[in-house]
This record gives sequence, C-alpha cells and structure tokens, in this order.
Amino acid sequence: MKILITGATGQIGHKLALTLAERNNEIHILVRNPKSPNIPAHKNIHVFQGDITDVQSISNAIQGCNQVYHTAALVKIFDSDATQFYKINVEGTKNLLEKSLEFGIQKFLFTSSCSVIGPSEGKSLTENHSRTTPFICDYDSTKYEAENLVKKYASEGLHAVIVSPSKIYGYSCTETKSITMNTVIHNFLNGKLTFIPKPSHLIANYCFIDDVIEGHILALNKGKSGENYILGGENISYKDFFNTVKNVSGAKTKIIEIPKTFLKIVSVMQWIRFYTTQKEPFVTNESIQQIFCNKLFSSNKAIQFLGYKITPFEEALKQTIPHLKNQRHEY
Repeated sequence: MKILITGATGQIGHKLALTLAERNNEIHILVRNPKSPNIPAHKNIHVFQGDITDVQSISNAIQGCNQVYHTAALVKIFDSDATQFYKINVEGTKNLLEKSLEFGIQKFLFTSSCSVIGPSEGKSLTENHSRTTPFICDYDSTKYEAENLVKKYASEGLHAVIVSPSKIYGYSCTETKSITMNTVIHNFLNGKLTFIPKPSHLIANYCFIDDVIEGHILALNKGKSGENYILGGENISYKDFFNTVKNVSGAKTKIIEIPKTFLKIVSVMQWIRFYTTQKEPFVTNESIQQIFCNKLFSSNKAIQFLGYKITPFEEALKQTIPHLKNQRHEY
C-alpha cells in the first residue's frame, strides 16, 4: 500500500510513519524541513518537501497514494499570528481533502483531539456528547471546524474517518519547543520540581502512544466513513498520575500543588514579557482554564467497533520511562 502521512515530524505522525513502513507499506511524508532531526528514517519512507497550505506540494506527495493519514496541525497554546491556526488547521485540511478527491484516495483519516469535545462534569464523555462550554483557544475551535469539513467531504463520497486522542504520552520522536506530557514526565524523572493543579484530584484522560498508533490504523481500515472515534486511555487524577510515575521510576522529585490564582499571576507576567520581548507565553488564561477542569473520556466505541485496546497505565509507563530518561526536551 502507498500511503501519504502529514505531520510526520510530530509525535503521532513520526511513529505512525515508522510503524506503517515496517509493515512493508510505501510511505510518502510531506514535511516543511527535510533536514529536521525528527524525520522518520526508513527505506520505505520517501520525503517530499512542502506543507499542507501549498496545494502543489500536496499534489507531488499524494501522487500514486491509496490512503492518507492527516496528523499535521498547529498545536500551540498561543501564536502571535492567530490566523495561522485557521490557515493550517482548517484551510490545510481542506486542501488535503480536495486533493484526496482529485487523486482518488480510497481512505482518508483525520487526527482531531478530545479537547474539541470539551471538559466533562464528572462523567466520561463520548463521541455523541455535544460541547457544553464555549471554545477558549484557537487550536480547539479550528480543529472543530476541520472536523466539520471532514464530515462534509465524507457525505460527498470520500471515505473519511476522524480519530480523537486524549493526552498522549509514550516514546516517539524527540520533541522540542512544546510542553507535552512527555516533557512533564521527563522533567519529573530528572528531578525538576513538578507543579500540578490544586486540587490535585482533578481527572484527565491519558493515552499511550502505541495504542494511539494502532488505533489510527484500525480506524482507517475498519472505521465507518464520517464517524469519529475517541482513542483514549485511563481516566486518572493528577495526583495518582505522578504517584504512579514515582512508584514505577523510583524518582524522588517533589510535587507541588499550585492554586489557580498563582498561575493567573504567572500568566500576567508572561504577557508582560511577551509585549516587551515578543517571547510567546507558555501560560495563558486559556491554558489555565483547560488545566483546572475534569476531562474524562470513554473509548468504548473504538473498543467495540475497531478492536482498539488500552494498555494499562502502569504497564505503559514501564515501557515509556527508560526512553524518556535519555530523551532531550527543550521548550
């Protein structure tokens, strides 16, 4: 099978490309920088320079392909040019959908996010739940718009499926300039003070990267066109999350609970720094709101209809921690 993957220098796309290449598929990856250290290297992977906002580069990369995995997105808390979220996440997705129709792509998969569904109020949310709170960041709102585009093209004849991972952890490519769960775990393992929201009993859903990759492949090959499948893991409180990491790794790092008020002060300081130095903030009011809420999700639909499997959290950590101890994370 010949497959196009976007976002192959990112956490999901990188590992997905290598996994599919190992299974004797011919993989085309569309990347902005062919010299990126995160380019997945394999004899079955062919690199095409360009990006999803450039339709000609999409045409070059998609030529002869049967399937498309669209994992590329602008994933940030903040961008000084907010129009980039729409340009990449919405217009870029539309470009790929158009070219998929033009080139006769048999199956198309779009990677969205559970953050589109929104925070929960004590019960696990499913694909059928409608968002009950307004969107508070450009990433979530543009992913929602992109989902609607995928559903529109699915209704017009393109076999297109959506998957929504939750908070991802687990070994993939070396990550830079982004605070991910891997970054947080990495810092914890290396003795850096770890701050968690107060109260620490707030719960989020965490998914293992290996499960997510298999979920992508299952969804593309077995998923129903126009449908969305949550690819999650276990619902765990912040406190239990880091206590488990501590027990598995033996790390002695101190965990400090931070109240929302303190983070709001940090956010103000971040904005002052941004206006004086143009260095983008890593804490904003929007990110604080996303942290101080419950985010419980159910993957039962993917389990029932796709055969999706969830690796137990402790077992997944045992596979993850040895890699993260030696991995560099810069932001």
